[in-house]
Amino acid sequence: MISLPPETDVAPKQYRLGSLTYSGGQLLSLFSWLLWGDFCANLMETVIPNVIPLRLRSLGCSATVISVFLTSVPCVILLFWNPIIATWSDRHRGRWGRRIPFLLGGTPFMALALVGLGFSDPLGRLLSRLVGGAFSPSAGSIGVIAALLLLFNMCNSFVLWPYNMLVNDVVPREVLGRFSMLFRIVSTLAVAAFSFLAFPHAETHYTYIFIGAALLFAVSYPMMCLRVKEGEYPLPDQNRSGWGSHASVYFRECFGHPFYWHLFLGSAFIVVGGAAAPFILLMNLSLGLDLKQIGWITGGAGLLSLPVFFIAGLFVDRWNIVKLFYHGRVVQSVVSAAFMVYLVVDLTVRQVLVLTVALNLVLLAVTAVMLVAMVPMNMMLLPRDRYGQYTSALSLVVGGTGVLGGLLMGGFMDAMRWVHHGSDFAYRYAPLWMTVFYVLGSYCQYRVYRYVRDTHGDNLAGFVPPATPVPRNVSPATAEK
Repeated sequence: MISLPPETDVAPKQYRLGSLTYSGGQLLSLFSWLLWGDFCANLMETVIPNVIPLRLRSLGCSATVISVFLTSVPCVILLFWNPIIATWSDRHRGRWGRRIPFLLGGTPFMALALVGLGFSDPLGRLLSRLVGGAFSPSAGSIGVIAALLLLFNMCNSFVLWPYNMLVNDVVPREVLGRFSMLFRIVSTLAVAAFSFLAFPHAETHYTYIFIGAALLFAVSYPMMCLRVKEGEYPLPDQNRSGWGSHASVYFRECFGHPFYWHLFLGSAFIVVGGAAAPFILLMNLSLGLDLKQIGWITGGAGLLSLPVFFIAGLFVDRWNIVKLFYHGRVVQSVVSAAFMVYLVVDLTVRQVLVLTVALNLVLLAVTAVMLVAMVPMNMMLLPRDRYGQYTSALSLVVGGTGVLGGLLMGGFMDAMRWVHHGSDFAYRYAPLWMTVFYVLGSYCQYRVYRYVRDTHGDNLAGFVPPATPVPRNVSPATAEK
C-alpha cells in the first residue's frame, strides 16, 4: 500500500508595511482606489496650465502676468504654505490617519475654485458693476482668476502633496515600483483624455471644462479617501522639529548636508525651466499649429508612452534608478535644446508638425522611464519617518527658486517681445530658457548620483540617507531618538 504525503496548505502571500498587512486581493483594492483618485486629480489639475494661459492672453495679459500667475504664485504657496501642511500632517494622529483628513478637507474648496474659474467672465463683470465701473470687466476677470488661482494652489497643498505622502505610508516597498508604473499609466491616460476630448475646445467651452473637472474631482476623490485605510503610527517625537517648532532642528536636519541641497536644487531648476511651458504652447500656436493638432500631439505622445511605462515598471526595481534619472535629465536637456532650431530656421507648418512630433517621441520615451523611477527614488533617498518634513523642505527650495524663476521668465519673454517689436517670434526663446535650467538640474542630479555611488555603490536597497549635523542646543542622544 502506497501512502500519500500529507496535504500541506500553502499560505497566501502577505504584503506588509508597518502595521498594515495586505492579501493579494486587498492590495489590488488598495491600488484600484489610489489610482482612481490619481486619475481624477490629474484630470482636474491638467485644466489649469492648459486653459488659463489662453484665458489670460484673451484678456490682454502680458507674458510677465501669465508667468507670475502660473509659476510664481504656486511657488509662493510652496514656499510658505506647504511646509506647514507637510510637517503638520507628519505629526497629526487621528481616527482617519495622518493624511486622509487633509485630503478630505481640501477637496471641496479646490472644486469650488475650479467652478469659479469657469465663471470668471460673469464674475468679472459683476465685480466691475459692484465697484461702479472703477475698472473694466476684463480687469475684474483677471482679478477673479488671480484670487481663485491662489485658493486653488493653497488647497493643492492639502490635496495633492499629502497624496504622495499617503502612497509612501500605505504601499509596501516590494511593490512600489509596480505601483509607480501604474500610477504613471493612469496619469497619462488622464492627460490624454483631456488632450483629445477637451483641449481643442479650451477657448470656446472653458466653462464646461472647469465645471466638469470640478464635479468629477469633488465626487471621486472623497470616495478614494474613504476606502483607503492608514495604519498605526508611533507618537511623534516631541524632540523632532515641526514647522514653527524647533526651527533650528528643522533646518539643520533638512539642509545640513550637501546631498539634500543637490537633490532639492535638481528639482527646483526643473521647475524654473518648466516656467517656459505656457510659452511653449504659445510658440506652437505662433508657428502655425492649431489647438487640435497640439492636443493630438500631447495626447498621442501620452498614449505611446504607456508601453514604456509598463516595461519600465517591470524592471525599475532592478535598475540603479538614481543613475537612470541622471542620464534622463541629460537627454531632456538635449531635446529641449533641439527646439531652439526655430530661432535660426523658418519652417513650414508641415515641417513644424513633423519636427514637433519627432522630438516629442524621443522626449516621451525618456520621460516615461524617469516618471516611473521618480516616486521610488525619492522615497528611497529621503528619511521615511520624516518624509513629509523633507518634502516640505523640498517645497521651500522649489518655491523660492520658482518665484524668482517665474518673474524672470515673464520678464525675459516681455524683453524678447520688445526686441522683436511685439512679434510672437519672441516665444521661440522659450526652449532656450528651458534648456539652460535643465542643464543645471542635470548637474545637481549628477552630484546626487555621485554621492549614492561613492557611499553605497550599486546596492541601493541598503541606502541610508545621510545624517545631518546636530544643533548645539540638542544632545546627540535626543536627536537620534
